[in-house]
Amino acid sequence: MKIGLFGFAGGGKTTVFNLLTGLSADTGMGGKSKTNLGVTRVPDDRVDFFVGIYKPKKTVYAEIHFSDMPGEAPAKTTSGLSAQVVGDLRTMDVLGLVLRAYENPALEGAPDPLQDYQNMKSELILADLQVVEKRVERLRKDHSSPRELEALERCLPHLEDEQPIRTLGLREDEQTLLRGYRFLTDKTLLVLVNTAEDDPGATFEQLNERLAADSVTPITLCAGIETEILELDPEDRKAFLADLGVEESGRERFIQEAYAALDLISFITVGEDECRAWTIARGTVAQRAAGQVHSDIERGFIRAEVISYADFQEYGSEAKAKSAGRYRLEGKEYVVADGDVINFRFNV
Repeated sequence: MKIGLFGFAGGGKTTVFNLLTGLSADTGMGGKSKTNLGVTRVPDDRVDFFVGIYKPKKTVYAEIHFSDMPGEAPAKTTSGLSAQVVGDLRTMDVLGLVLRAYENPALEGAPDPLQDYQNMKSELILADLQVVEKRVERLRKDHSSPRELEALERCLPHLEDEQPIRTLGLREDEQTLLRGYRFLTDKTLLVLVNTAEDDPGATFEQLNERLAADSVTPITLCAGIETEILELDPEDRKAFLADLGVEESGRERFIQEAYAALDLISFITVGEDECRAWTIARGTVAQRAAGQVHSDIERGFIRAEVISYADFQEYGSEAKAKSAGRYRLEGKEYVVADGDVINFRFNV
């Protein structure tokens, strides 16, 4: 999964990036022009459980790749996102907009995360609108793809009404036709509200109402404090997080929200050589899931040997789960469940 963090300069975006990745990228209002890149593994107790059983040579957790985009100038609200940032954001699976909810002495005026959201939302819509207008004009002239034109003409008034494409309710066939455009306002958007250190539990009712109307998931965190907490021992972290009124760190909450927003699950392959989590969309069938491991396995798929994680955990080993009748042979149309332990049989 690739997630692009973006927002106005001075909002603590790179501090959020450091929190999510555990890196130490330079922060501040220096006007950086390069994108910071980082990877974080997705914590998974199920993988840890199998590592304890198999003691594998290699352990692979699911990963999230983060890109921390250069910040946009706070006053830049009508001229559109930079071409560099737009291009990079289009390649992302998820967009993470960081909003400032704390005083920054380097900036004029009080923080206004709702207004910042509205301004950045307008820029995303503008970027998509320019693409749609240009393509519609061409298709109306050459009549080369009437179905595509029809889908784009549905998007056009929606964008002109300053509404994101994700709220339009495109049909599956329309989504397929338009997938290549990688519209920014059709992507999953997570909004990270970066709060003040003296008020980490602040709430933002108007902002949350606006986000709900736009099908956007809000996450409130105090990146400054939580970054410092990460440097503590695990037991001390729990105590400090409890003082903030949260049970899990911002990193853990962000990962959970990203998976939930994209409706992702994981299946697991196990053995003495490797224990590994594989991320797929909920509803993926076994043959397609096999392609995550290797395209040859998908092409030559015969069957999937499946034990649920709950059954494996209950009986403590593959052999005992099989003896208890918890081992299943599933065909290519089997819908993989979260936590399934799968061994694929194939022939090419």
